[in-house]
Amino acid sequence: MRKKQAERLALSIFGLIIFALGLGAKMINKSLQIPFLDKMTFWLWIVTGAVFFLMVVVFFLDNRIYKGFRYFWNYWTITNGLELQMIDAGFGIQRSYFVELPRIQISFSDGFSSGVLRIRNALKFDRKLDDVVMSSALGKFIVERHHLTDDGNFYVYGLVDGSVSFKQTFETFADFLAYSKTIPTYKLFLDRRSSVKLQHCLLVGMTGSGKTYSLYSLLIQMLSKDVRYEIYYADPKGSSIAVIGSTIAEDRTAVDVERIIELLEVYVTLMRERKARLKERLIDKIEGDYSDFGMSPYVFICDEYASFASILASSEKKTRDKVKAMLYEIILQGRQLGFFVFLIMQKSDATLIDTALRDNIPLKIVLGNSEKQTYVTAFGAGVDIPDRNCMVGEGVFTDPVLAPEPKLVQCPYFKFDILQACIQARVV
Repeated sequence: MRKKQAERLALSIFGLIIFALGLGAKMINKSLQIPFLDKMTFWLWIVTGAVFFLMVVVFFLDNRIYKGFRYFWNYWTITNGLELQMIDAGFGIQRSYFVELPRIQISFSDGFSSGVLRIRNALKFDRKLDDVVMSSALGKFIVERHHLTDDGNFYVYGLVDGSVSFKQTFETFADFLAYSKTIPTYKLFLDRRSSVKLQHCLLVGMTGSGKTYSLYSLLIQMLSKDVRYEIYYADPKGSSIAVIGSTIAEDRTAVDVERIIELLEVYVTLMRERKARLKERLIDKIEGDYSDFGMSPYVFICDEYASFASILASSEKKTRDKVKAMLYEIILQGRQLGFFVFLIMQKSDATLIDTALRDNIPLKIVLGNSEKQTYVTAFGAGVDIPDRNCMVGEGVFTDPVLAPEPKLVQCPYFKFDILQACIQARVV
């Protein structure tokens, strides 16, 4: 029996005893006709009513009835179900006549699309609360991320309604453009609820996962910004990105490995030139970056990076080392200067991308139902991945600010012509 059930049972027994005393006094008074017994019966029944009324009031208040019936119902069903499953899982301290559970608090957002679960920490449960898969006990909600509060007293779990879709469908380019204009100049939206700062990006997903359309979304956004984004297109397989690049910026598009390396050299040279110019500007704002001075960002997109890396592996060591050094220079220095790389690949294994290089990319997106090793290489070992059957364009991402732990993402879908949209976006 749970502690609060034991408390309610004790109050119920107390109320029944008081009621029985009042009933007994009334029956005795039928024959004796003593006024005092009438008064005693009256007050005993008043106390009985007060006890049961108090129990009802406390029950409804504990379950947040003052926030509305829907809130109350969600709060009660989830906390009750969670407590029962926590007992089954051994998250209880056995006292003499009851089981004491950690204190649970839940809050929901407007619309109940997300929420926050707080569970009181204890010495007995510390590691178990860190490792337990909580989603199975939360009804339609799943745990998206969790952390321990700074004082170590509470585990905090970010919840999201697994049945709610954040995916956007854009019928026309005009619709997409109108929505994109609501996003700040140096930010990109991933779905309806997540917008991230422009930064280095690793986009991973197997064939059919939707990564190409996700890349289209990011690309069209960059092309339609008020500040001009200078984009470089590297596509060793000569697929859609090569077609887009050749159409709108042929001089910044490369397909064969030698040309991609040349493009990288040009890119790094431009970054070094900006570094010299920005150094003069930083005198006025020492902690500033390119965006503080309204500078154009540069983005080097390498689609099918694994193909590029595989061909590069057969090149001489001098060439491999030069490419590696350039990529490191961009990733380690580019954030402040406004020079970024977007690497798109099916897997991010160490055989295809240098581990230190991958680890220094802040925005990582993994789409589709990938293998466990894919998540480990992208996000690191011991990271919780939200349990969800991902459809096309769905997956998880991490971002240092918005999502330190993997967070669900549902990239948009377009019903308009992508190439024409890229051309129009460039001239808007």
